[in-house]
Amino acid sequence: MNYKILIILVFMFPLLVACGDQGSSGRTLIHPDDTVLLEVDGAPVTVAMLEFMMDNRGIGEDDRAAMQALLDELVRLQVVANAAKASGLADQPRLRASRAIRDLEALQMAYFDALYRRDPITDEAIEQAYQSQIKRSGDYQYRLETVAFASQQAAMATIVELSSGDGAPINDEVWAQAVESGQSSPDTDWVDRSQLPDRVRPELAQAPVNHVLSLPLPAPDGERWLVARISDRRAFEAPPLDQLREGIARSLVRQRINAEVDALYDEADIVPMRPASAPAGATAAEPSP
Repeated sequence: MNYKILIILVFMFPLLVACGDQGSSGRTLIHPDDTVLLEVDGAPVTVAMLEFMMDNRGIGEDDRAAMQALLDELVRLQVVANAAKASGLADQPRLRASRAIRDLEALQMAYFDALYRRDPITDEAIEQAYQSQIKRSGDYQYRLETVAFASQQAAMATIVELSSGDGAPINDEVWAQAVESGQSSPDTDWVDRSQLPDRVRPELAQAPVNHVLSLPLPAPDGERWLVARISDRRAFEAPPLDQLREGIARSLVRQRINAEVDALYDEADIVPMRPASAPAGATAAEPSP
C-alpha cells in the first residue's frame, strides 16, 4: 500500500477511509490486507483500486484534484456495478463467463510479467540467438518462382517430370511447359535457408539458379502446394545485431512463455467433467483413474 496516497486521502476525505468487515458483499477480489477508502452500498473501493487507475492515467500523487476526480469515477463505476448486480445481470451465464475470462487473462499477464522479471532476457542470450540464426540462414539468399497445385501429389508429379535425374537446372522453356497445368504464383521476396522447411535446406547449399526444389512447399494459404525454382541467388549479409536486438528479445520471451505454459499444462491435473459433445443437462462423467 502507498501510505503517501493514504495520508493525502485522509486529509482530503477524513470520513471516507475505513477498514470495513471483509465479509461484506462485493468483496470477491478484496484482500484482508487491502485498505478500504469507502463503501458504496456495502461494496468496497480500495487504495489499491485508486492506485491502479492513477498508474493507468499517469496521475501523480501530488495531483489532488485528479485523484479526487478518479475516486469519484470509481464510486460511479461501483454504483453502476451495484445496480447491475441488483438487477440480476451479474447472474447471467455469458456475463459471468466474460468476467471469469478477463480475470484469467489478468492473472496470466501478471504471471508472465513475474516470470520475465525473475529471469530477464540477457544480452548473452540475445547474442547467442543471433549467432544461431546466422548459422541457420546459410551463405545465400534466394528468390523463388513458384507454381501452385491443388494437391501435394500433383505438385510432386510435376517435380518428378521436371527432374532429369542429373540435378541439372531447368531452363525457362522447360519450366514453362512443365507447369502449364498449375497456377502461377508471384515470386517470393528474398529468403534464406532458415525460412524454408527443414527437408529442403540441405540441397540449398550448392543449388544454382534455375534449380527446382526436390520437394513441394506448402502454400501460404495452407490449401495448395508449390513447385519452386530458384530464380535468383545472392550472398547473405546478416543485418547488424543492433537492428535485430528487440525482435530477438521478443522472440525469446515468446519462446520462454510458450515453454512455461506447455510445462504447466503437462503438469496440470485435468479432469473432464462431461464429454464436450454432451448436452447441457448431462450428468458429470466419472473421473479417469
